[in-house]
Amino acid sequence: MARPAEALGPLVGHHRVVAVGSRLPCASRTSVVACESPAGRLTRASAPADPRLEGIVARDLVGVALDCAAPASWLQPPVAAVTVIVSLRDPVRTQAGELPDDWLGGIGVTHDIVEMPRHHASLDVKLDPLGAYAVLGRPVSELAGGCVSLRDLFGPAGVELGDRVRDAPDWAARFELIQTFLLRRAAAGPRPTPVVARAWSLLRGSDGRLAIGELADTVGASRRYLAARFREEVGLGPKQAARVLRFADVRRRLEADPAGFADIAQACGYCDQAHLNRDFRELAGTTPGAFVARQATPAGRS
Repeated sequence: MARPAEALGPLVGHHRVVAVGSRLPCASRTSVVACESPAGRLTRASAPADPRLEGIVARDLVGVALDCAAPASWLQPPVAAVTVIVSLRDPVRTQAGELPDDWLGGIGVTHDIVEMPRHHASLDVKLDPLGAYAVLGRPVSELAGGCVSLRDLFGPAGVELGDRVRDAPDWAARFELIQTFLLRRAAAGPRPTPVVARAWSLLRGSDGRLAIGELADTVGASRRYLAARFREEVGLGPKQAARVLRFADVRRRLEADPAGFADIAQACGYCDQAHLNRDFRELAGTTPGAFVARQATPAGRS
């Protein structure tokens, strides 16, 4: 899924900060940084999630506004989170076409090419899959890794959320609106099955390196039962989720050591570098070396 704020990393690689500010809406601190480079101007806002959203929101809330000289694109591998995007200006496109203004995307196991227009702004929230299960009030598996408009998911409430976020006066107010929406939805939503919650915690803690048989034994469930419930509430089966988590660990390690393919393969539990190469071809659509080279270009980083 698209990750606008991270994907614009090249714009802040060689920049000068031209504005920095912060405010304190309720218990959350919102920071806003504006950057300029030859590629264009980027404003990035962020704020820690309300503590009441622990286990629902997977990371800081992020907002981005972009004005650049040319459209940008980047390769987006799958991520182990559910994405919520509310567009303030022109929406992004993927290989499948233009996305809705406001959408929620499930966890997938394939990569995508995301195209961003010259002028874009959006609010980007990453949900923990089990948090998304509570917010949605339905199986995450129904998303099948795709994007669904907030209108289709939440009806008039989804439309109202997008409109109110766009009408809000600043980033702090936008973050407050979406957090209020998530808190209300999560409070009324289903709780995850205990064995699924435990299994997801163990898989995430091991960066996907825990064998599925061992995982089922640890949580005290049969592999069949665990697979069925896990897929419904997380959106992927345990084996697929483990693969996505492990690949995320590979990407983090590559940022620190872009040439250490063999060592990273061993550290992440791959049989050998050839095994790592297969995962890159299937999850990122390219080789490790080509992936690193693409991330180093202005249009390629995620």
